[in-house]
Amino acid sequence: MDVGTQLGPYEVVARIGAGGMGEVWRARDRRLQRDVAVKVLLGNAHADDALPRFEREARAVASLSHPNILAIHDFGTESGTLYAVMELLEGATLRERLEQSELDVSRALDWAHQIAQGLAAAHERGITHRDLKPENIFVTRDGVVKILDFGLARLDDGGNIDQMNTVARTSPGMIIGTVAYLSPEQARGETADHRSDIFAFGAVLFEMLTGRPAFLRPTTAETIVAVLRDSAKPQSESGRLPAEVEEILQHCLEKNRDERFRSARDLAFALRLAARTTASGPQEVTRQTPKPNDSAIRADELSIAVLPFRNMSPTADAEYFSDGMTEEIINSLAAVPALHVAARTTSFAFKGRNDDIRRIGRELGVAMMLEGSVRQSGSRLRVTAQLISVENGYQLWSNRWDRDLADVFAVQDEIAQAIASTLKVRIVERDGTSGTGRTENLEAYDRYLKGTYLWGQRRAEEAIVELKASVEIDPDFADAHTALADAWAVRGYYGGVPTWEAWSRARAAVDEAERIAPDSAGVALSRGILEHYYGWNVARLEHFCRLAAERNPKSADPWTWLAIGYAASGRRDDAVEAGARGIALEPHHPNVRTSQAWAYLFSGDYETAARLLEKAIEVGPNAGYAHWTYGLALRYGGRVHESVPVFERLVDGSSGKVPLYVSLLGAALAEAGEKSRAEEILANLIARRRGGDYVPAIDLATVHAALGNHDAALDALEQGREERNGLMWGRIHMHDFIPLRTHSRWIALAQRLGRTAPWVWEG
Repeated sequence: MDVGTQLGPYEVVARIGAGGMGEVWRARDRRLQRDVAVKVLLGNAHADDALPRFEREARAVASLSHPNILAIHDFGTESGTLYAVMELLEGATLRERLEQSELDVSRALDWAHQIAQGLAAAHERGITHRDLKPENIFVTRDGVVKILDFGLARLDDGGNIDQMNTVARTSPGMIIGTVAYLSPEQARGETADHRSDIFAFGAVLFEMLTGRPAFLRPTTAETIVAVLRDSAKPQSESGRLPAEVEEILQHCLEKNRDERFRSARDLAFALRLAARTTASGPQEVTRQTPKPNDSAIRADELSIAVLPFRNMSPTADAEYFSDGMTEEIINSLAAVPALHVAARTTSFAFKGRNDDIRRIGRELGVAMMLEGSVRQSGSRLRVTAQLISVENGYQLWSNRWDRDLADVFAVQDEIAQAIASTLKVRIVERDGTSGTGRTENLEAYDRYLKGTYLWGQRRAEEAIVELKASVEIDPDFADAHTALADAWAVRGYYGGVPTWEAWSRARAAVDEAERIAPDSAGVALSRGILEHYYGWNVARLEHFCRLAAERNPKSADPWTWLAIGYAASGRRDDAVEAGARGIALEPHHPNVRTSQAWAYLFSGDYETAARLLEKAIEVGPNAGYAHWTYGLALRYGGRVHESVPVFERLVDGSSGKVPLYVSLLGAALAEAGEKSRAEEILANLIARRRGGDYVPAIDLATVHAALGNHDAALDALEQGREERNGLMWGRIHMHDFIPLRTHSRWIALAQRLGRTAPWVWEG
């Protein structure tokens, strides 16, 4: 390559450097009048499918558009030469920086956090680097870290994706350096994945902190043996590293990939915590740092949001435990009368996001944010937590607990007590567990957390198994009884279990909960849910929901059920008002927004309903209730072809097991003109019902009505009333059955169900 060579629209200006995969040149983009970097790949560009592979890799990396990944602007081939056009960086590689001077811990953690963020962005798009090392990390003059050769390093000279071959072809001076950052699985010739990048990251971080490579030995063979067998001892030249940092290194450099950080996003979170903890130098495990010139928190600042604690356990299966701990801490803090606590749904809307904590706090309108992590390993538990000021990002308090798993209840209470002490407010003491709905039985608690986690994902059948086990272990665990009642109630509505069985089992569970904790808000709400689905008494529904709101005034859940109850009974204005009250309490609660939208669905204003549901999906992208209701708004509003994919995704996501979703898809297909598919779905639902897989009769009526089978639809509706199908009293007034409303059988059925003249409750 000579200066002046033209590669497409790019004119080569000067050589920057070279590596095992090719040469990098400075070039001028004549079209945009800017300087760029052009990497010319060595080898035969015409070999096999080298160019298509190269293009796929380049497109994948270019799609990332992340500040910590080198941006790719263009790619192409010129006279058999493959080249990639990238942003031109000013600065030095991490290798050059390490050779110049030793890094202090604070700067090393800052750079490491940026690297982890870049890795997370790539891994979440399915891209693994496979060759992370100081030579492939660049630090700009203003301290921005960029990961180089992301994806492109996977190509060897023949265009084959083979990392070990790439290593073997590297020059003698580079072989050991590259091998020293391989993961054990790569050294054994196994397939690399995102956890292999995390191991390489650990080796890079080790070198940043200690000034020496973790596994480098005199020969290649000895280095590979060290990668496979030796433990890296993270003793820095300037003294012992902070305990938090040593733990991160150890967690990254586990020989078994299953024991490492599960994701680079979790790794970035741990680094952020460590950076804040070590920013002010060595401290005790418990820290409390007042804001400058303000030794106490003012009364108008007594507001807090608890972000979902990160699951740092070896397996993703333990995520239910970290989520459950977060909810328990929220509940404990909510017992502080003077403290405004963001609701669970509001906090969990930010789960997994790596946004700046101050920006999240401002968005939630709180003065403080609590964040932390949970690592469960066998019978041991490690919990970290820190309280951050939203105004300036200062750490107000932090702590770490290393306890037996059985101490989890004490840790939860200690976190709440420590925050209350920091804020100089009093937390309401709970006298034991009698009448509170809680348990002190670890196994019952664990099964309860699993059940509520599965229920949150609307995996009702699995949730019921866990919740039944919980109440069998501790029959006096009221919260588990109410959770079981709600799971049975909603499962009966969505189908798969006979209505009468769902109703009776749910009622038995809530009766037990009321025996244990008669004044519980959960008991009142569960009673309201049962009336909504199976009691068909609007007055009782209203009474219990308002009682639940009185007992737990910070929760939006009572208003969620009250809004849909009002909507189904034709009280549009009341439904809108109830929904608004719920939204004011929990603006990130997708279900309360969805219930409010039903006021417009029942009144025929489908455009407004769709707009409200789009907002509900925005705040809760995985909320199934919002999605299927949105599909109805589209279909009822004349956008039936847009509704079909919505229902298809729901059916696919549930493996076709939820009769409600299947019936809604069948009705949409019938209206979209795909009657053969709709008839096939109807036949399948009928066969399932006859075969013992319970399908509510009203779901059959929905498909029959869309296909124009009016008599069959009326037969199914009457059967649904006899079965007491969930929300039957309101569903017959939905858009699906408008063509039946002039029929005498429909009129008689509507009168018997009592929507227009609900019973008066005098109890």
